[in-house]
Amino acid sequence: MSKIKIIAGVLLVLAVLFTQVGNVAAAPKLQDTTPVTGTVQSVTTETNADGVTTVLVTLVDDQGATQTLRLSLETAVILSLVTLDPTTKEPVVDETQIGQTVVVDPTTIIPEETSDESVHPIAWLLGQFFNEEPAVIDGYHEDGFGFGVIAQALWIAQNLTGTESEVGNVALAEEILQAKQEKDFEAFFEAHPEYLGDGPAPSNWGQFKKLLQEKKNNLGVIVSGQEEPDTLTDPAPANPQDHGNGRDKEKKDKNNNGNNGNGNGNGNGNRP
Repeated sequence: MSKIKIIAGVLLVLAVLFTQVGNVAAAPKLQDTTPVTGTVQSVTTETNADGVTTVLVTLVDDQGATQTLRLSLETAVILSLVTLDPTTKEPVVDETQIGQTVVVDPTTIIPEETSDESVHPIAWLLGQFFNEEPAVIDGYHEDGFGFGVIAQALWIAQNLTGTESEVGNVALAEEILQAKQEKDFEAFFEAHPEYLGDGPAPSNWGQFKKLLQEKKNNLGVIVSGQEEPDTLTDPAPANPQDHGNGRDKEKKDKNNNGNNGNGNGNGNGNRP
């Protein structure tokens, strides 16, 4: 019964996550036409790998909020935030504009690039739990690791580097996954001898987990939100009778004994 509840809980979590992603994707973007007015705090230029230069303007708006706007070089020149060197044609920040008021047409603001690619719901869940970027966890999954193994690596990294008062550095999970992939656990402990102790280095993933992972740490605990892992596993029963085999045999023997008794009784009663 507990296993059914867990599966239902997982499906419910995934359904909620997919619903949230769908709602966000369906929401239309509205273009704000209200001019952005504020006091210039800083002006910097950036050139990307394609050689395109843009201008970042940090200002404090009328509401006292700090905003950073990305503008094209042409827009920044029109607003007198930068000038072009007459000889080199390179942009030069006009430092006299610092502290001055600027009014920016919102349609000229270049939106920051965002990824349209969605991440797996489990990657999102693990990212929230371990305070890691979901895209990073999704990258581990794309490299061929199952989410169960990823969760184990994150747990181990958390346990090794965290304390009761500080969150661990889960970036160590990448090295752990690499050690599993390359089956070279000795190299991991050569880089981190403080985690080995006095014994020999593990030679396989099972020994590695036994040495460093706590029993309760698994993906099921995270997904279901349960504290105890016992209800998340389906261990082989300790007693064969748990499957009914013993009870069936006992019942069969009892019926046979009863039949034998009836047969003997009937036979004895008819015997002269």
